[in-house]
Amino acid sequence: MLWETLIEMSKVFESTSIAGIPLKNRIFRSATHEGMSDSYGHPLESLSKLYLKLAEGGVGAIIIGFTAVQKNGRAANNILMIDRDDFIDSYKRLLEPLKEFNVPVFLQLAHAGAKIDPSMEGFDPVAPSKMFYPLFRITPRAMSDGEINELIDYFTRAIVRAKKAGFEGVQIHGAHGYLLFSFLSPYCNRRADKWGGDTEGRYRILGEIVRRARQEVGNYPLLLKISAYDADKRGMTLEESVRLAKMFEESGGDAIEVSSGGFKVGFAVRSAKTPVEGILNLTHNYASLPPAKKKVMALILPHVLKPVKPLHNYNVEAAAAFKKQLKIPVIVVGGLRKLEDMEKVLNENKADYISLCRPLIIEPSLPNKFKEGLQKESKCIDCAYCLCGVSGNPLRCYHGKIPAARTAVKDLAAEILN
Repeated sequence: MLWETLIEMSKVFESTSIAGIPLKNRIFRSATHEGMSDSYGHPLESLSKLYLKLAEGGVGAIIIGFTAVQKNGRAANNILMIDRDDFIDSYKRLLEPLKEFNVPVFLQLAHAGAKIDPSMEGFDPVAPSKMFYPLFRITPRAMSDGEINELIDYFTRAIVRAKKAGFEGVQIHGAHGYLLFSFLSPYCNRRADKWGGDTEGRYRILGEIVRRARQEVGNYPLLLKISAYDADKRGMTLEESVRLAKMFEESGGDAIEVSSGGFKVGFAVRSAKTPVEGILNLTHNYASLPPAKKKVMALILPHVLKPVKPLHNYNVEAAAAFKKQLKIPVIVVGGLRKLEDMEKVLNENKADYISLCRPLIIEPSLPNKFKEGLQKESKCIDCAYCLCGVSGNPLRCYHGKIPAARTAVKDLAAEILN
């Protein structure tokens, strides 16, 4: 009885709404690349099963992972696409089994920009400005004015398709060093034309996407994921990202998800220690190395990729800064593991919603476990093996299951061929 009373008083499990879309609780499944598409970018049946588990598990809303709006914006071969109308029916089939659970599903729309695997067919990395990208050791070309306008149209048409497919809304990916983030960032965007320069110039591309989308889809919910800060020299600061979020709100945006990370450090997923075993056995860049080279890399990696601290709740104070300045809802993601921490964030008015990624990979039913008093924190140990694995494998927890990756790839290949 005591736990039932506490749950009734809980802000985490309070019914709310975003842009008129009802939510049964304040837990979002943060957009997570799942690696469950065919070679053209259509969602596979395994992806539908994953979302079904999340819906059954009690999550309040689901944001579907990185979905490319343009062919050269697909970061890897196993990433979703929505650059043509023939994808609409594929997503309708994906959403159909979820309807009985009344869980809103949003589609995250993105363009990889410079962060595209060099092995990709039609490899064509682009950025607002020509600059060296250290991860893949490439220098993307600067986009022309015509290409920028074409990109805005691709995002706009993708939003129209998402609405036709039945998604409750979309999330525009403006974080983690991908193309839209690169336009927003003073480190990445060094243009002297109307698409660069001051904050207004760097925001222009996002503002145009919102403006043109509103002409096509009316008050259809538009969310934004943004990096509050990064590790890039002269890069994104909290003050600047809040200004950009305020401009998104004034443009007609409906909610902001606050993350972190930039051009050099990606989305800054933090781990308890350097995931050496995961990197050497799961990522396609290292998995094929000879044993002798792997031994050398095992010694080097902990010194090159040092864990970033704090490990948990690392975007909460940044989200609080957004919350003070914005009227639209603020969603926070990043290392949230304990129910009491989530309650504290909401009760102290530092954010309106909690977004979870890794905890829902290992436990899709975690929200129900919280609500039923079966657990008070996630079982995730922050090893980051899931991040290592998804570069070429389907999304899952790989801790202690490295050999299972080979089986997972075989199963995925069989599904694609069928």
